[in-house]
Amino acid sequence: MEKVGVFLSRMQPIHNAHLWMIENALKENDKVLVIIGSSNKSGTERNPLPIDIRKSIVESAIYEHLKNKNYMQESIKIITLSDWSSEENNDDKEWGRLIYYNVVGNMGVREFSYYSSENSEMIKGWFEEELKERINFRFFSRNNEFNGLSATKVREAILNNDDEYIKKYCPIEVFERKNFIKEAIKCSVTIDVKQKI
Repeated sequence: MEKVGVFLSRMQPIHNAHLWMIENALKENDKVLVIIGSSNKSGTERNPLPIDIRKSIVESAIYEHLKNKNYMQESIKIITLSDWSSEENNDDKEWGRLIYYNVVGNMGVREFSYYSSENSEMIKGWFEEELKERINFRFFSRNNEFNGLSATKVREAILNNDDEYIKKYCPIEVFERKNFIKEAIKCSVTIDVKQKI
């Protein structure tokens, strides 16, 4: 049976820590399912980019990154997933079931490794005990590997025209679209402020 790794992230936008996680998953598995989360959310400060733009950037960045590392494009499958979780709730079993059954449906396996650099207790809290037994959780620290790199920091760098930071921590696909991303962030912040008034 093929070994499958799963990586779920919003990738708003994708950065080098995401690519590093995906590459680690590929080293340890035959195939990797990359899930772009919160596909139903855009136009907010936390989720400024629409899913079609995110997916386009993610696909080009991943395939370009892997092209030079001897991984076959067929080893990666990229899907999108709407967010059913409540970000305040660490015990969101419905969200965990949605993730699990999307993996089963897309990859045809009941057991897989789940790669994350998020809060391990929160991630494990999504899954019922029966499902946890089928998932090998692989947690990594962004602080150790990438000095706390996050999409929030990347968005701040884009807003501040910090090209050096963007080039250092993001794939070229993000740098090439930085002006579009900047406008999306600005519009999202304006929309968020209006909604709060």
